[in-house]
Amino acid sequence: MSLVQRYKRTFKQYGKVMIPVHFLTSTMWFGTFYYAAMKGVNLVPFLEMIGVPEKMVDLLEHSQGGYALTAYAMYKIATPARYTVTLGGTSLSVKYLRRKGYMSTPPPVKEYLQDKMEATRGRISEKMEETKDRFSERMGETKDKFAERLQETKGRVSFRKKVE
Repeated sequence: MSLVQRYKRTFKQYGKVMIPVHFLTSTMWFGTFYYAAMKGVNLVPFLEMIGVPEKMVDLLEHSQGGYALTAYAMYKIATPARYTVTLGGTSLSVKYLRRKGYMSTPPPVKEYLQDKMEATRGRISEKMEETKDRFSERMGETKDKFAERLQETKGRVSFRKKVE
């Protein structure tokens, strides 16, 4: 499972915990990069080494954005590491919150799957019964219509023996 897929799955499960963790870690990352930019970290040689287009490098090198733009570039480059730290921080936060009783523990997987399976089985049985009833009803209606038409046709058609 890729990092982005794990990130999305974790967000679906623990969004209320993950959002503050991501906000906190992102703030720390950006602050660290801003401090590094202020202390003179030059990102241009690194960008040239990894093959970033010259146009982008020139934009960073000759811009008026200063430290903020350099920090933002480092922040974007570090995205995989940021996501990994957010996932780890979310995992630790969830464990802590469960231990302190602020979050309920999830049901065991086996019981959860059995409950889901029974509920699905019940829904399928209901649908089968409904379909069976509708089919029987339609068959009865069709049978009645057929018998009616047969009687109408019987009255109009007379069968005679062929005289030889």
